[in-house]
Amino acid sequence: MSTYHIAYDLESGDLKPENGDLLTGYFAVLDEDFKIIEELDLKLKPDGRLPVANPGALKVNGIDLAKHIADPNTITYAQGKVKLVTLLKKYLKKRGKYSNLIMMGYNIRGFDNRWLQYHLLDKETMNSLVHYKYLDVMDEIDVLKRHGWLPPTVGNLGSAVEFFGVAKGLAHVASDDVKMTIGVFLKVRELMDSKKNGG
Repeated sequence: MSTYHIAYDLESGDLKPENGDLLTGYFAVLDEDFKIIEELDLKLKPDGRLPVANPGALKVNGIDLAKHIADPNTITYAQGKVKLVTLLKKYLKKRGKYSNLIMMGYNIRGFDNRWLQYHLLDKETMNSLVHYKYLDVMDEIDVLKRHGWLPPTVGNLGSAVEFFGVAKGLAHVASDDVKMTIGVFLKVRELMDSKKNGG
């Protein structure tokens, strides 16, 4: 039975999900070689009201809120949830009670998981579809820093991309952030393989 990683990133209208809305989400299904085999790129708005976003957040992610609202491709949270659940169920296979789907991202522990569960995919539904463990690439970077394998200047995604020489995309664009995250993870795996093999 294949294990699939669901690499994802979200862009939002605030630092806290209770103060702002979720605006975009990009989800990539990865095969066992961490190659993208299917993508879901969502532009989102809340059901029944206009999205809330502060100017500072929009300056960071470059989203024009008026254009975002007017875009016919922008869908409600309820519609986005249906699309995401459909994608996950397409690849879901249970090993007993455990899912073969593992969520993956950069700093999803500190940010994206909370936003996802608050606005789009409630915790109960999420737990029914994906494994309780997840792959946070930032955690892997932190472990390597802790043991002196990486310099202390490597921390956020941009610095990790720079250090490992990963192809740069646009920061705070969900699809680009996911692709850079995958690139950093593959470089970390390459580093660990070289040590394992006596490099």
